[in-house]
Amino acid sequence: MELDATTKKKLADEVVLLMLMGMNRLEARRIVWNDYLDELATYATSASPAEPEPAQPAPVPLDTPKPEPPTVTKPAQMLSRQRFWRAADEVVMTPEQLQRNRAELAKVKQLVGLRK
Repeated sequence: MELDATTKKKLADEVVLLMLMGMNRLEARRIVWNDYLDELATYATSASPAEPEPAQPAPVPLDTPKPEPPTVTKPAQMLSRQRFWRAADEVVMTPEQLQRNRAELAKVKQLVGLRK
């Protein structure tokens, strides 16, 4: 979903306001985004006319082969604009959490047969 500049600015200002109140940046962004989606859903339900829903198409039989989806490769320019992952946004795990995660991972590896 692509937002216009004014909406982006409004959401960014709300994030900054929550951060000034002492909230983590990642948590503030999640809260602001969820509030924005709730507002959109409320607006969509109140703005939609009371028309009956269109009839659903008949379900496709299970034995019918589905066509392969086309593979789309994005140019490097488009990939560079997308935000991926930043370590700074991640929550720092405690040593106990890390130890518990490593133990669970070892169990899974043992079940799969990667480790004996």
